[in-house]
Amino acid sequence: LTAAGFLVKILGAVYRIPLAMMIKEEGMGLYQMAYPIYVTLLAVSTAGLPTAISKMVAGEVAVKRYRNAYRVFKVSLMVLTLVGALLTLFLMLNARFLAEKVLGNPKAFYPLLSISPAIFFVSVMSCFRGFFQGLQDMTPSALSQVVEQLGRVISVFLLATVLLPRGVEYAAAGAACGPVVGSVAGLLVLVAVYSR
Repeated sequence: LTAAGFLVKILGAVYRIPLAMMIKEEGMGLYQMAYPIYVTLLAVSTAGLPTAISKMVAGEVAVKRYRNAYRVFKVSLMVLTLVGALLTLFLMLNARFLAEKVLGNPKAFYPLLSISPAIFFVSVMSCFRGFFQGLQDMTPSALSQVVEQLGRVISVFLLATVLLPRGVEYAAAGAACGPVVGSVAGLLVLVAVYSR
């Protein structure tokens, strides 16, 4: 997990410089506007639940109640899926209001809209990570973090490049879609490991 976290931080720091050169100050401003709202809603959707899931699963496994450990995971997955879906829907429906009235820039609507599905996928992904960590298996979480960040970095550049001719707000929206692609990639890794 430490090695994965280190690699993720390096990738996260490195990609911002060429992105800033590509979409300039206005594009980066729009891209950064969406993040505080996204992170706030993401914190609400997960709110320490992965740690709680990990602890509860570990407790059940320790006394060999494996069926209960899976029950904890399944109930948690349903709760986080529902909460993630509701908060994603909330952000999608209120993106224009937040852009115009809260952020004071109508162009921020596109980045807000494009980043909103990430809340759902990250919420579901956090449940899987908590489950695996409860089983004392850190490899799936570490692997999914690296895949998530790689997916994010690659998609940020691809989408920003493709959408830049349409306008800086669309390029910023393409960059903001990076966390969505990354979280889908990370979730697919976790689902694949879980299905085994």
